[in-house]
Amino acid sequence: MLAKTWTIDGPYRETPEKIKLRKAEGCLTVEMEAAAFFAVAQFRGVPFGQILYAGDDVSGSAWVYREWQSRLDVRERLFWLAAESCLLL
Repeated sequence: MLAKTWTIDGPYRETPEKIKLRKAEGCLTVEMEAAAFFAVAQFRGVPFGQILYAGDDVSGSAWVYREWQSRLDVRERLFWLAAESCLLL
């Protein structure tokens, strides 16, 4: 699934007002690294893609942790998906 992502460079800046604005703009996710990686890839002229794994949820009034660090099965599948995608280039 392709989704619009909000990239922000600092933790804890996802205020309720900004979350509401970004949701209204159609963003489904927020992360902190993609913009830098895309900029470097564009500058270097190399292909880049990102798989975003939604480990936790801070969009509501309470943090939903989801125990993402212990989901080794999901993380391993994502690793192999990324590795196989690189081999297709």
